[in-house]
Amino acid sequence: MSRILVVEDEEGLSGAIREWLEDDYYVVTLANDGSVALDRLLTESYELVLLDLMLPGLNGIDVCKRFREAGGATPILMLTAKSTLSAKEAGLDSGADDYLTKPFDMRELSARVRALLRRPQTQPRIVLEVNDLKLDRNSRTVTKSGQIVRLQPKEFLLLEVMLERYGEVLSTDELIDHVWGADSDIAPETVRSHLKTLRKKIDDPPEPSVIRTVHGMGYKIEAD
Repeated sequence: MSRILVVEDEEGLSGAIREWLEDDYYVVTLANDGSVALDRLLTESYELVLLDLMLPGLNGIDVCKRFREAGGATPILMLTAKSTLSAKEAGLDSGADDYLTKPFDMRELSARVRALLRRPQTQPRIVLEVNDLKLDRNSRTVTKSGQIVRLQPKEFLLLEVMLERYGEVLSTDELIDHVWGADSDIAPETVRSHLKTLRKKIDDPPEPSVIRTVHGMGYKIEAD
């Protein structure tokens, strides 16, 4: 599961980017102001940042510089309508890792995202499993006793974060943050609904579910 911060003040474009990336199983958080984006970067954890150059508050160059000066190492893909060489140099010199000129094809955006996420960092486990249930991050597949279990993107992400933190109790707010994004207005009932559907797909009645409800606290994955 990769968390991506998209910093873009054009609502239509940021919404389109979010929808496209979420279909690729990324967790996307939006920010439309440079100052807000910098605050998120300094207080929250992301695997990638898509950063527009022209922003209210702080511009993308200043956000990038201040984040790098504070020790931030998260890869940054700069987005801008400026295609001049000097604009590209300014973006890269400020600490950006790559540069994409608007307008762009979403398929190219996806390719750039994958390339940046492949760069050596702390590598997560590729296969997460409990009992006969396996989740493969590379192929984005879930199998149970070797048979494919077809999950919706949010169901996959819920299972992924809970397997990744096996045995830990995750509150509803934490699950919303990890799966829908910190800026989401998703209600707790939505989380419960998704977990209910997920349980139906991965459980073996009458055996107890590997997704345990810890009343008053949240949910965790645990095997008997």
